[in-house]
Amino acid sequence: MTASLRVRHNIEVAHRLSLLPGKCENIHGHSMWVTLELRGHGIDESDRLDGLDFGAIKKAFRGYLDSTYDHHLLLNGDDPLGELELPGLRLCDGDPSTENIAYWIAQWARAEFQNTPAFRVQVDETHVNSAVWETNLWSPR
Repeated sequence: MTASLRVRHNIEVAHRLSLLPGKCENIHGHSMWVTLELRGHGIDESDRLDGLDFGAIKKAFRGYLDSTYDHHLLLNGDDPLGELELPGLRLCDGDPSTENIAYWIAQWARAEFQNTPAFRVQVDETHVNSAVWETNLWSPR
């Protein structure tokens, strides 16, 4: 038996992809929807998915996204524009592509929810484009 909890949250992000020639080299923004899905073995004796507190998950996830990404300008740490003192600037380890943003959020989720056997992060950059990062540390009970 498997079950999952899914939380969505919106972030407004400005970024520039300095390593990708083309229009994305310009600073531009996106209204991104981020979905975190935690998968577990099922509902336990405390009526929770593997003991996970849904309220705590929502609070942690939304707090992380708001403090790390929402209304920030994301730039590659090697981007020359990173030397400017700009409000909301956050330097990243690599270009802040949608794929990397999904990966970075997945890394946070892996550390934050260590007892979760599987999870999925989806970042919708537009209504039609998204990047997904999944991990499955599944061990059948």
